[in-house]
Amino acid sequence: MRRHLRWIIPLVLAPVVYVVCALAVTTLANSASPSDLGAGLAVLALGAAAFVGPIVLLIVAIVQGNRTYREGRHRRGQFTAAELAVRDETDRRQRLWIEAAEFRQQLLRHEVPPSLQQWELVPYPGEVFFHDGPMTYARYYGADVAYTQSNTLAVGHPAFVLATLAASAIGNAASRSHAAAQAREQWREWQTTRVLVSNQRLAVLASGQWLSFDYGAMTAIYPEVRASTLVCQFTGAVPMMLQGPHAAFATVMTVFATHGEAGLAGHPQLRALDPILPPAGDVPTA
Repeated sequence: MRRHLRWIIPLVLAPVVYVVCALAVTTLANSASPSDLGAGLAVLALGAAAFVGPIVLLIVAIVQGNRTYREGRHRRGQFTAAELAVRDETDRRQRLWIEAAEFRQQLLRHEVPPSLQQWELVPYPGEVFFHDGPMTYARYYGADVAYTQSNTLAVGHPAFVLATLAASAIGNAASRSHAAAQAREQWREWQTTRVLVSNQRLAVLASGQWLSFDYGAMTAIYPEVRASTLVCQFTGAVPMMLQGPHAAFATVMTVFATHGEAGLAGHPQLRALDPILPPAGDVPTA
């Protein structure tokens, strides 16, 4: 019953607030002199409270009532399709988080994590694959963008000519601005695709073609475990970014391959995986 007080109390208070404020307005209006400015302001304030107060209380009652009803459904095991989808996604993210943390602990214990067999990508000599999952992939680079500049010839009244030339100049300026925005360095090639994590590289199936990002070619890495993001820089290639719940596996293996056991144990970002079980509500999102 106590949980129902969250909506019952504001629902009961709504008419009470209206009646009290209305009576106060009537009393002040009858007792105050027309020249009493303070009383006039008080009447206005109480009138506003009589109108706004009940509305606010009714909104609170509706919100809390809906919350109480939803919690009651959940206790009875009744969920909508959308709620089930959200719950399943949350469970999946928690499971992947725990598995990535255990993957890190296995490497720290000098154990060989379970490997997987894949038949598409030709492996390097001695290569072992540890994870296969979908991630969002992007590359960071600029581009050459061409745009067409229009040259308008206008004949007629001077006002018409000036208006036409002004419109043409505005259009050309907009085209130049759009082309400059498209040409500047930014993350491109966004796509969610399959990524393989091995002991030698990250293999990405980008636009139907397998691309290999060897750990030995990396010059810098920027892992953000709780943001589910890994950014890698390379010699002779543009930076690459991976995102998503599965990116934690790529981050663990990449840090281990580039910084060794010391990095695996002490990297500030990987410390987010200690302890293995994440705090409630603190699971990273995509």
